[in-house]
Amino acid sequence: MRKLNRTAKQAFYAARNRRGDVTRLAEATGYSASHVSNVLAGRRSVPQELANEMYRISSRRMKNSERAVA
Repeated sequence: MRKLNRTAKQAFYAARNRRGDVTRLAEATGYSASHVSNVLAGRRSVPQELANEMYRISSRRMKNSERAVA
């Protein structure tokens, strides 16, 4: 099994993001919430530590597109 690179982890997370994740990621990684928000918006590059945490918190979640179908 291949490891995902930082941008692949960001794309994986983007399909599974939830409200409150910016604060949660900031607290877990030590980055400021504004920096995390800038990374998620594509204005900054993705640090490996943040990419790993994004993947970790979203790995067991359903995709947002799957949740919307009710």
